[in-house]
Amino acid sequence: MRIAHLLFAIAAASLVAATTVAAPACAPPAASDIESGKHLVLISHCNNCHTAGYVANTGAVPEDRWLMGNPVGWRGKGGTVYASNLRLVMQQLTEDGWVQLARVGEWRAPMPWWSLRDYSDDELRAIYRYVRSLKPLGTRAPDALPAGQMPPKPYNQLPDLDGCERAAVSP
Repeated sequence: MRIAHLLFAIAAASLVAATTVAAPACAPPAASDIESGKHLVLISHCNNCHTAGYVANTGAVPEDRWLMGNPVGWRGKGGTVYASNLRLVMQQLTEDGWVQLARVGEWRAPMPWWSLRDYSDDELRAIYRYVRSLKPLGTRAPDALPAGQMPPKPYNQLPDLDGCERAAVSP
């Protein structure tokens, strides 16, 4: 009987230790992660599309309005797309889900989705933590419009790149 109690105590201690190890995953992100994420958002120019008025105001948009999407669309040969409200998008994703999406997602122009693949997991996590640190304000971006349907003005016209040759890159 005494061995059964000892085994129970060991099992309980193991469970407590495992819970203690898992607890930091639920802890709020460190301020340095949030600052790193903010820096990456700035130097990656996420605000240029995902923050209304950012380019027109040469970046002079208060941080409390950053990354809330943009009602000005990007019209191209395939239709018109709108930059999403990243604050709301990130609320729907786990941190691991964001990292996975950044690795495999392919969005329509002008989103440079291929650039997200160049970030380390730590950098992607810092971006996620920064965006999640912002209040989830605003509304969803408008739905994409099909080719041939004119978007409301104003909108950005993407160049038609058909026929352009990609530059050969030598090793």
